[in-house]
Amino acid sequence: MGIFVIILLIIVVSFISAISNTPEAIGKKGENKIEKDLNNINFWGYEGYCLRNIYVPRKNGETSEIDLLYITRKGFFVIESKNYSGYIFGDDRRQQWTSTLYGGTNWYGGSKVNKYKFYNPVWQNNTHITALKEYLGDISAISIIVFGGNCELKDVNVSKENVYICYEKKLKKLMKKIWESTPTYYSKEELRVFYNTLLPLTDVSSEKKKLHVQKINEKQQGDVCPRCGGALVLRQAKNGIYAGNSFYGCSNYPKCKFIKNI
Repeated sequence: MGIFVIILLIIVVSFISAISNTPEAIGKKGENKIEKDLNNINFWGYEGYCLRNIYVPRKNGETSEIDLLYITRKGFFVIESKNYSGYIFGDDRRQQWTSTLYGGTNWYGGSKVNKYKFYNPVWQNNTHITALKEYLGDISAISIIVFGGNCELKDVNVSKENVYICYEKKLKKLMKKIWESTPTYYSKEELRVFYNTLLPLTDVSSEKKKLHVQKINEKQQGDVCPRCGGALVLRQAKNGIYAGNSFYGCSNYPKCKFIKNI
């Protein structure tokens, strides 16, 4: 009986550990930490309203999901949270950014390098800001891309105005710097109106969330892998019954084997 209990406990612990280390769980942890940082900023006198997972309707019938939004008298801080590992490379002109991971050495002593592609977060957040402006009018918005501590921003260059990239641990310092150098745009009354207008957009049905993900997948399948975010590359089958046929394959192959037939 004692051995059975021990085995059961091991299984339960392993299951909980597996769940807590999924990309979704890691992403939520990062968003929770950022939300806590934003709430702490309020205690410094930087008053604002924090909203998470806002599904903003678009004119084309789609929705744009904003990870975190901090509504202040200085403007709208639109925050996109990213939790990648390895070295990060990218700029505000490329559609795809790269995460590079080093996985030891191969049999002849060379370095094993795994590269993963993901959609430009600056472009992604710009889409969120555009959706907000469609919904609320010509608001003042600041774009902030926040990376977790498991990566290193090796070669990241962004030159666009009101766009910032930082590590999560440096977010509060960055917010203070932006706050001190930005004029006041809105009154407290206007903040409450914005907050009450956007709050209902955080309470959407599971069906609307599924539709949102479906629309993203359909839109990205032309050039972005819907499974891992890598670039889809035009290839030609060399072997088998489909030899000679063209198809789109993920650039992260063999890690990701997504295929879109033409």
